[in-house]
Amino acid sequence: MRMLFHGPGVAVHRPTARYPGLTGVQPVVVDTLAGLKTSQKLTSNRGNIIHAEAPARLFQKDAAGSAYGNIVGLSRFLGAGFADKIAESFDLIVFSMANFIRPGVDMTPFVNALQLLKGRVPFIVLGAGLQGQSRLDELSPSVKRTLAIYNKHALVFGVRGKQTQTWLHQNGFPRAEALGCPSLYSFPQSVMSVDGTAVRAKGNSANVMTAGYLTVKNGHNFERGFKLAKALEGVASSYVFQDEFLQYGDLANQPRSFNEGSNTADASLLNAALSRETGAKVQFDRYYYFTESSAWRQACLSHDVYVGDRFHGGVAALQAGLPTVFLAQDNRVSEMTEFYSLPRLTIDEFSKMGLKKTLDKLLSSEALDKMKTTYRTRHAAFCESMARHGIKVVTQP
Repeated sequence: MRMLFHGPGVAVHRPTARYPGLTGVQPVVVDTLAGLKTSQKLTSNRGNIIHAEAPARLFQKDAAGSAYGNIVGLSRFLGAGFADKIAESFDLIVFSMANFIRPGVDMTPFVNALQLLKGRVPFIVLGAGLQGQSRLDELSPSVKRTLAIYNKHALVFGVRGKQTQTWLHQNGFPRAEALGCPSLYSFPQSVMSVDGTAVRAKGNSANVMTAGYLTVKNGHNFERGFKLAKALEGVASSYVFQDEFLQYGDLANQPRSFNEGSNTADASLLNAALSRETGAKVQFDRYYYFTESSAWRQACLSHDVYVGDRFHGGVAALQAGLPTVFLAQDNRVSEMTEFYSLPRLTIDEFSKMGLKKTLDKLLSSEALDKMKTTYRTRHAAFCESMARHGIKVVTQP
């Protein structure tokens, strides 16, 4: 099956020349955090790489006949021949979505391109999610049109959890099916290998990888980032950026503030500046920013555990087989961790319990056994849903 994967699975520029054999190129090497803005625009939030690459990794496909692409860009490039060309070239389009069901999102170019296809190419939707508790009438017309098309025409209208499924059913979209995030199904052997014994023994001396919203004052979710930094004071830890460095102003322009060869930022520079900005003692040993997922997973293996406030940061850790605790501060993380019985607590609860008690409780053998039992059930249901439409999942627990 020739598949078109709509989503930024890799951080590369797309060539404007559409000739056989051409592929995208990586951004130029930079040495400042500000210089990463060009690369960041290719995927936006770096967690997008983790979920967008997943379908291409786990579905059996005609590899040479499949591609990553953006239907909006393709519709503009191909013009009147858009629907014909896509129908000639692909047997299935896969939309790996995120939390677009919320006010303030404009999907007009996307839904226009989707309508231009006129049902010529079958498609599936994966990972669609609700953010917050909005009413249907608070969503933009383009989001409502997208949901209506998904509900009517998608072979599979997959959403990330029960909360999103319930909301959609109650608002007139009954075909929504809770299947989870495809990123959890990419490396099931790693997920099933997670063992908390070693990290529980290390307790407070464990080396932690984290991610969150560590911003400067007035930055998006500043309070959450401040709480995370406070909770990890005195803990050996590394921090993974996704996009929050865009709010760092002049700090991001400091020469040699980033080393792309090691995917790390200048820890001493950032610790000093962020400590001043937040009023907390920010003291991370390393700051990471990744342009592709394999480096992310490999970096996870130099740590004992992930404890963080970014869902796909935690998924990257699970994909590497790293024990993982999610800090669930909003409905998005709560919904997905509940769906898979993943270890979770709030940042305030983590601060109160401390690292050792958190590891002992949330990464106990009983807790991880429950996670794995739920995971097997979810993986099997996902495979069954795909199989009904001739789509084979090649990864198995």
